[in-house]
Amino acid sequence: MRTTLRLHLIILAASLPPILVLLACVPGFKPGYTYAFLIAAAAAVFSAFFSARAILSGMVLPVAKVSSGVRNFIAADYRLEAVIPKQGWPEAKDLISGLNRLMLELSAYRAFHLNQVVEDRAKAQALIETITDGVMLVDDRGQLIYSNQKALNLLCIPKQEPNIALPGCVRQQDFLAALTDIMSSQENNIKAEVEVKSQDETYSIVKNFQVIARQFSLATLKRPGRIIVLRDVTVEKEIESARETLFHMITHDMRAPLTSIQGYAQLMRKSVGASPAAEKGLDIILRSSIRLSGMIEDILNTIKLEHGDMKLSPVVINAGDLCARVFEVHEPLAARKNIKFSLFTPSEKTEFSGDIGLLERVITNLVGNSLKFTPSRGNVALSCRRAGGEVVFSVEDNGPGIPKGKHAEIFKKYAQLDEHKFMGFGLGLAMCKMAVELHKGRIWIESEEGKGSTFAFAVPVK
Repeated sequence: MRTTLRLHLIILAASLPPILVLLACVPGFKPGYTYAFLIAAAAAVFSAFFSARAILSGMVLPVAKVSSGVRNFIAADYRLEAVIPKQGWPEAKDLISGLNRLMLELSAYRAFHLNQVVEDRAKAQALIETITDGVMLVDDRGQLIYSNQKALNLLCIPKQEPNIALPGCVRQQDFLAALTDIMSSQENNIKAEVEVKSQDETYSIVKNFQVIARQFSLATLKRPGRIIVLRDVTVEKEIESARETLFHMITHDMRAPLTSIQGYAQLMRKSVGASPAAEKGLDIILRSSIRLSGMIEDILNTIKLEHGDMKLSPVVINAGDLCARVFEVHEPLAARKNIKFSLFTPSEKTEFSGDIGLLERVITNLVGNSLKFTPSRGNVALSCRRAGGEVVFSVEDNGPGIPKGKHAEIFKKYAQLDEHKFMGFGLGLAMCKMAVELHKGRIWIESEEGKGSTFAFAVPVK
């Protein structure tokens, strides 16, 4: 408002001199008005000139300085190299002062965030270069976006260049087939096993790698790319092989003495007098030997199933009779633990085809787990039923339950809940899963922590 008022006053001041001169001169020059008009025109020119100078110095030049200063600020990548000098009317000076402060704060803000970005990028790069895995980012056409040096070394790519594309630039032939399959696949998550052989002067070395690929969206191009990880699992494979060798040795060396223990315990039961203490001791020996025999059988079955060496011996099985046989074996254990153990079988005959020994071992494991972890005065129920083209077996208990995030994990080898560590090898449920899947079936768990669990599996009738 003050600037507008000032401009109006200047215009008014510029208009007044010609009018006043004209009014003053007209009465004195009646014979001719030429001189009066000339004088008025000259006064108007001078008045307009000085008025224009006032506007120019008060507003136009400061605005031009502001425009030039903003252009220089942008050209300098938003760095304030020099402040805009204050000049002109007070309003122009206030504008320049506010703009200088704004550019200064914007420059500092930008510098801070650039430093943060550079620092975060340096941290990420240092982390990626430090890890032992090879890591690569590629776009949907296989063009390499980023790679750490480990990945380039593994694939025998000399250095990261703009035109590197997978799998064409891979010189390590052992990885070529796996990366070709990954780049041509549309799946989100892919895993592949690769053996890399290298010949030394005296002997050959074989390393095992796991290639893990996962899609991600490229924010700039709105297309899916892939992150590919090359992980050396040689040591893990060696540990696994050593563990399996140890299990083979244990099971082989334990079977003979275990059979002797069971045989002599049964013989002693027949020959020793029927004293309560002797019966109790012999029962403990037999139960422990049966449990140990089951653990050995789980180890052997797991190794055979995992290697594909397990051959099914299918026969026609009555589901109710199978459950009744497992129930009969475990009923004394439930009674000793003061657990209510129930059996529910269909009234009609329910038959299906399967390996009776392997499936009995699966049900035995599920029932044994429920009885092991269900507290005294708890409930465990074993049931079977026909559902469409499947026979469904389930073991339900009101024990401690299993956290939701652990439902899939507990079916993996050696997986155990923290509170159940050192209570076995962690092979029972893994063996159950592989045995059921060998029958073309499925196994699952329904559980709520603190309220109990239901383990169930279904196998096709045929």
